[in-house]
Amino acid sequence: MKEKEKVLVAVAGQPNSGKSTVFNMLTGARQHVANYPGVTVEKKSGTFRHQNARIELVDLPGTYSLTSYSLEERIARDFILHEKPALVVDIVDASNLKRNLYLTFQLLEMEIPVVIDLNMMDVAERRGYEIDTRELKRQTGAPVVPTIANKGKGKRELRKAIFEASRRKETLKPFRIDYGPLEPILKELQGKLSANAKPSAGYPLRWLAVKLMEGDSEAKRIVEKHFEDPGEILGYVETKRQEFASQHNEAPERFIAIRRYQRADEIVKHSLREKRKVTLTLSDRIDKVVCNRFLGPVIVAGVIYALYELSIVEGYKLTAYSWPVLAWFKELVASILPSPGFIEEPFIRSLTLGVVDGIIAVLNYVPIFLILFTLIAILEDTGYMPRMAFILDRIFRHFGLHGQSTLPLILGGVYVGG
Repeated sequence: MKEKEKVLVAVAGQPNSGKSTVFNMLTGARQHVANYPGVTVEKKSGTFRHQNARIELVDLPGTYSLTSYSLEERIARDFILHEKPALVVDIVDASNLKRNLYLTFQLLEMEIPVVIDLNMMDVAERRGYEIDTRELKRQTGAPVVPTIANKGKGKRELRKAIFEASRRKETLKPFRIDYGPLEPILKELQGKLSANAKPSAGYPLRWLAVKLMEGDSEAKRIVEKHFEDPGEILGYVETKRQEFASQHNEAPERFIAIRRYQRADEIVKHSLREKRKVTLTLSDRIDKVVCNRFLGPVIVAGVIYALYELSIVEGYKLTAYSWPVLAWFKELVASILPSPGFIEEPFIRSLTLGVVDGIIAVLNYVPIFLILFTLIAILEDTGYMPRMAFILDRIFRHFGLHGQSTLPLILGGVYVGG
């Protein structure tokens, strides 16, 4: 590697995996914040030096998946596809290995070098888990580094693994999940994509085939832009999707998700061992209730009703105290302005009072919004918002939405009447 050569590295991970803590551990104060082009999502980047290399890390938005359902998912995936980093550091919560592997699989399927950072190892140990990192590396084909980022443990080992992975020249064997009855379709679809690829189509074909069978909207755009005869390809995909759903009584995207979780379960069985039985944590006990198949939706409905009752109904009652103050302010401004005539009103008076009326109309809702956003902050801090998204995800998918559409639904649909 040449002296002072710059290496671009992406940092990905699910929310609450300690991704930002790992990023801060690696880069220290050498970081800056901007926005991704054209969007308000924050882009954080930083650097560190190892031997003769300058490693630039880009902290991608936290996401559970790499689909097209949310802006964060599209930004993370587009950065990997178009910016082409040398590798991706996948931050995995060691205490929730099975759940976190779902994102890991999608990164590996993109055929980009991955370094798996097993973070929060202390939490995993407290829960009685022992992870065989060598077996995990053998199963995934990616280097595995255990860390405890909030204590700075594993920093040197992780930096070394990133440096060595960036220098690796040999072609890595692509990670594959056996999708069973979908495999013949994926193989034929790969052939069609290969035969119709334009020079600009530098995408992993198997990954693209899987995404097309998932019904991914961004994958369809890629085909329309970078492949010849997109109509034939997309027509074939839609036909096969319908045939599969009819034959197996299950949507292809759901079948693919189940296969990934099954593969994650197999890896966990081989690489994770429970040293001792640990009683359920408070969080686990709460999950058993709030995420219950039957009780969960009832609790969600109750929470949404409580949000409405406390913020809209009770908040509106508070306007009885704020409105007289706002009305007094308007009268004060009106008394200062030129008096109206018998037939016409002075332009300055009319304009100023119009502006005051607009300000009052907004300020009148301040008590409602204060209560609403305070309650939403409480739901997020207690961890109930992602649980709500998990419960509503399956319902929303029938309408082409995602579990993360929960908050926009609350703000725009339930309260504003959007």
